[in-house]
Amino acid sequence: MNKARLLAAGVLLTFGVTAAVAAQSRFEEGVFAELNRFRSDPAGYADYLSDYRPRFEGKLLIGNDDREIDIMTREGVAAVDEAIRDLRREKPLPTLAWSNPLARAAADHVAVQSRSGAVGHYTKGRGPGERMKARGGGPYVSEVITYGHHTPEGVVDQLLIDDGVPGRGHRHSLLRPAHRYAGIACGRHPVHRTMCVTLMSQTRDGSAPPPPKRK
Repeated sequence: MNKARLLAAGVLLTFGVTAAVAAQSRFEEGVFAELNRFRSDPAGYADYLSDYRPRFEGKLLIGNDDREIDIMTREGVAAVDEAIRDLRREKPLPTLAWSNPLARAAADHVAVQSRSGAVGHYTKGRGPGERMKARGGGPYVSEVITYGHHTPEGVVDQLLIDDGVPGRGHRHSLLRPAHRYAGIACGRHPVHRTMCVTLMSQTRDGSAPPPPKRK
């Protein structure tokens, strides 16, 4: 993996039991910085994904070191190559501003799954929109989640490669120009070791965006 990239992201694994419930951790800061690095130059970011190619043994993605689990992918290196081709066609996007309300709703999900070992966007029947409303915001949010990565760039790369996801929904969510805010919470997971939840929205708290201005 590119050493300069690791240093630039400020990579330290500083997960707590409840992660970003109270304050943004260095890891979450790293994911946020990496997300904005990608959005500022998607075409250039595609070059980083080539670092994954040598790590594949068939469809098995070998972890970077003993802290990161090996992941059995569905598509292998083909999904990486597709992501590289896709990103090289993209133009720069607006960078995202940090949102504490979005981060708190993300942390609620981390807190539940870090105990239960569940995966996915729903816990106890509540999805990201319901969690955001419970925090006093609105339901107009997009949520992406990764499991098993212990570096900020690994989190963003997994979302962009989007192995096995029909329609590449996570990749398209990260590429959505309308997103202006993001909140991130990461923590430990009893099955996959780590998890990271990112909520994005056009508004700071997921409320309805203002109507477009009449010309």
